[in-house]
Amino acid sequence: MKVCVACQSPGGLEAEVTFPLEESELLDYYEVHRGGEIEHVAETMQCAGSCSDVVEGIAMRGTEAVIVAGLTPAALLKFRNAGVRVLRAEGKPVRELIRAFSEDRLQEIGIDQFSRLGRGK
Repeated sequence: MKVCVACQSPGGLEAEVTFPLEESELLDYYEVHRGGEIEHVAETMQCAGSCSDVVEGIAMRGTEAVIVAGLTPAALLKFRNAGVRVLRAEGKPVRELIRAFSEDRLQEIGIDQFSRLGRGK
């Protein structure tokens, strides 16, 4: 499965996911293989709104899920429309989050849950 993690620089498996998607500096892309092997396949920098839409960029890479600490309602709707699952990170290192993702232990952020989670949290 292809997963994207929104994190701060320098990124990587030891980075913690603590900022909302829109405030993250990097987008790290991983391929999670059966058996738990994690392959880092790409890393892109956020460009403060001067580039293409961040959601569109993530979806165009064939990403099946994105792990974020939070995001805006508009971004959540765009991900849902693109068929990308949005999963909540809770301040853990990327390695732990991807392991939890592969074991289906991360909470999916649904539009019905958004008001309880709080914007950007």
